[in-house]
Parts: sequence; structure tokens; C-alpha cells
Amino acid sequence: MMQPNATLIFQSCLRRNREAARFFDACTPGQKEAILSQLDKVEHMDAFVRHLPSAAL
Repeated sequence: MMQPNATLIFQSCLRRNREAARFFDACTPGQKEAILSQLDKVEHMDAFVRHLPSAAL
């Protein structure tokens, strides 16, 4: 189960990174679910979000 804290940190990082936010907004529901399912394993959320637009989903 996803930790609420990871979700809040992810959302905060997206607010600071417009390119990543646009990418995430354009994802399909399945792609968003795949991204969100990884959040609990992410150690460096800023780096994860920064590289989100280059992620191959």
C-alpha cells in the first residue's frame, strides 16, 4: 500500500517541475497507476520526478 507521505512528496516535486507535471498529466490512467505504484520504493523523489518525462512506460 502506498504511503501517504510518498504521495505528498511526489505531488510537491511535481509542483516544482512543470515539465514532469505536464508529462504526468498526459499519462493514461494505467501509466499513472504504474508511476504511483513505484513511489514507496523511491529514495530520491526529486531525481525520480526530474527524470519522469524521459521514463519509458
